[in-house]
Amino acid sequence: MERDGSERAKGTAASLAASALFGGIFLTSGLVDASAEAVFGWRVILTAAFYLALLGTRRGRAHAAAFRTALRARWWRPLAFVALSALIGLQLWLFAWAPVHEHALDASLGFLLLPIVLVIVGRLVFGAAVSRVQWIAVGIAAAAVAIRIGTTLALSWVTFVVAVGYAVYFTARKRAGLDGPAAFGGEVLLGAPFAIALVFAVPGASTPGGQAAVLAAGLAGAVAMSAYLAASGLLPMPLFGLLSYVEPVLLFAAALLLGERLDAASIGVYGLLAVALALLAADGFRGRRARPRRAELPRDAVAVSRSAARPAAPRSDRSRPAATRPKPWRRPRRRAAPRQR
Repeated sequence: MERDGSERAKGTAASLAASALFGGIFLTSGLVDASAEAVFGWRVILTAAFYLALLGTRRGRAHAAAFRTALRARWWRPLAFVALSALIGLQLWLFAWAPVHEHALDASLGFLLLPIVLVIVGRLVFGAAVSRVQWIAVGIAAAAVAIRIGTTLALSWVTFVVAVGYAVYFTARKRAGLDGPAAFGGEVLLGAPFAIALVFAVPGASTPGGQAAVLAAGLAGAVAMSAYLAASGLLPMPLFGLLSYVEPVLLFAAALLLGERLDAASIGVYGLLAVALALLAADGFRGRRARPRRAELPRDAVAVSRSAARPAAPRSDRSRPAATRPKPWRRPRRRAAPRQR
């Protein structure tokens, strides 16, 4: 139990650190004087270098070998891999572009809607069970989107690409069988040549401090993704899902720090989404409390449960007392006929 508690503490710290780093990258992208393409390019380059360094470890090489085996298992998987690399590249670029061009609130709205969209996709595509509370959260989010469209007569394409694009990305990875530990590193490595060309083609920061901020944002992206993946392996899925709601809140706060403002209708929209996310968080926490992990049981309790589940073996006759042991059946002897003298 001490080991489980230690892993949970480490996973929680890693998840919160990843969310804080992603929020810092989002804020830095809107503050530096470099173009969004330069921030995106350096983030891809440094993330690719980080995953190349992981190939020097035994575990990294094992994950890379398993990913190569998965790619070769089907003829169409390399094509799917290229498409997935393009999808995640689009999301990484949009993450840097939105705060620069005053679409930070639209991007944060997309990340707030993403958990709701994933609930719907999980039900429609994978047949996952959806609780009543989750359906209520979906209904509240739909009402928020309807209010947004009714007041502005439009829904930002940035919001749509973030919420739907990530859902398509996660669904395609899972259906294609390309969601292993080395998948993201391979997708980033595939886009690294394009990122290198982009860094030399677009203007970077005009000051040494700005260039240092761009490099720091790129390095933070690599560390944040590694911490995020580490948290997914250390935490139970319900707790990991709950902590994933921290990032959209930090992105919303970063958008406000960048100077974007909310009107009255937007306040209502974000308020409804906050209620929907709170319902999802409460439902996930209740599900986690209702399904305790078996690893938290004592060993003797697990042994008792196993012995109780195992059917009892029939008792052999030799183990019984001699008085109660059934006598073996014997054919009765025939009496010999008397001899006639």
